[in-house]
Amino acid sequence: MLFYESLEKYIAEEREKLARLKEANIPEMGVILEVFGPNDNQDIEENPGGHSVTQVVERLSVDCHGVEGDRHVGLTRSATGREAPLYKRSRAKIVNRRQLFAVSPYECTLLSERLGVEVTPQLLGANLLIGREDGGDYSISHLPVNTYLAIAPADAAELPTPPVATLIHYVQQKGCSRTGKALEKAYGDASLTRRFVDESEFERGILLGVEYPVVKPAVLERGQRVFFKFPMGCCY
Repeated sequence: MLFYESLEKYIAEEREKLARLKEANIPEMGVILEVFGPNDNQDIEENPGGHSVTQVVERLSVDCHGVEGDRHVGLTRSATGREAPLYKRSRAKIVNRRQLFAVSPYECTLLSERLGVEVTPQLLGANLLIGREDGGDYSISHLPVNTYLAIAPADAAELPTPPVATLIHYVQQKGCSRTGKALEKAYGDASLTRRFVDESEFERGILLGVEYPVVKPAVLERGQRVFFKFPMGCCY
């Protein structure tokens, strides 16, 4: 988690985010176009440049631990360099809210245009590809933090209570060299690692934590509807 230097900086940046949010074309409801499971070999040492790449699956089994079989699964995780401002590199145990990764088709199209190669959800390491029902473009990257993604059956006209599953937007994903190396490996172009980090700063998708279910796993699959719910009581 990155932090602002001051409250004044926070306010200025949030104003910019709100301006981008108006242009993001985010729908009230989306649809899961595809689901992706973890790579068969998720070991970074044995599979460099490929350990983070996901693959198309029929369904994902999720609960409050995350995606079954994924390297990010667990109620807790060790702090990393992202949390260094709070924990340095102590490997302190913290609550895990980085359990799923979602992108929209727009992020893939935009990054493909910027980098000159096809950037697929799999190469980004995504678990969910979420589109608009009308097929229009929108940027899920600019969805406000703390937005709830309530999952409903494909034929649902309204959101059931409880939903099939409830995911909460934890943080906007940023460009990272590990994903850049996946692109480099896929296309044999060493420049893609650095270029990806630079070009994907604000168009990389979002990280999600699972709030529900807890007791029994839920299944996420193609066609399910996604109701975007914006909680009151928080700033952007």
